[in-house]
Amino acid sequence: MWWHRFARVDEWLLYVQESPNARGGRGLATGRMYTRDGILVATVTQEIMIRVPEAT
Repeated sequence: MWWHRFARVDEWLLYVQESPNARGGRGLATGRMYTRDGILVATVTQEIMIRVPEAT
């Protein structure tokens, strides 16, 4: 998580999330938080790996 500028977390924030890629058991998600005035205050990124156990 990267905070770009001060924001009050007890006030309204818009969280916009997207997953630009998910394939082969791996995925990437990004998100952005905006104030009510439309100012970008934070960016988040997460990469995930999913492994399904084989049946025995």
